[in-house]
Amino acid sequence: MKIRLMKAAMSAFIKKGLNLCTMDDVAKEANVGKGTSYLYFKSKEELMVVMYEHYALQTLELQKKLIAEAGDLSPRKLLDQVCSELLADAFRHRKMFGLWFQFLALSSSPRLKGTVKRILANNYRSHNEYLEEILERGIRANEFRPDINKRAVAVSLTSLLEGLMVRDYADTSLVDLEQDYLAMTKIILDGIMR
Repeated sequence: MKIRLMKAAMSAFIKKGLNLCTMDDVAKEANVGKGTSYLYFKSKEELMVVMYEHYALQTLELQKKLIAEAGDLSPRKLLDQVCSELLADAFRHRKMFGLWFQFLALSSSPRLKGTVKRILANNYRSHNEYLEEILERGIRANEFRPDINKRAVAVSLTSLLEGLMVRDYADTSLVDLEQDYLAMTKIILDGIMR
């Protein structure tokens, strides 16, 4: 039921925005009684937080699965694959870019600030960990330069996509999300090669 409500909330939030959406809208979208939604979530804000955390964890699990199933892929090819999958995930969630800003805005609530910051920090920390793991493999395999700053490269790869997503959300003529991300990640990855 929680997943059903989260899917319904995503649809309702996209249609109306978090501010105008009510728990009744979410319940209608899920085709359940209003009281049912309150059995699982105290407020639409709590629902948004749980929803973001759930989808962030799904994305991370997909990335970790790519690494686990990499087989004999070289670290560079694995990073290319991971970046392509991050981009594909952005396209899958493109209609929800505006919800990202609404999620971030929840950090202005004294009640939710700590929770939002914790979720964001955990998400970024996890992205850094698996990207740095691939970078370390590349260093050990003598594919990447030993002097690279793994943390800076990992941060660059994820921050780059987020920055392009903001531009895409503002005005799609400002960026070609796919071409620009792939071109810029190539520059970063070419720069760390031996």
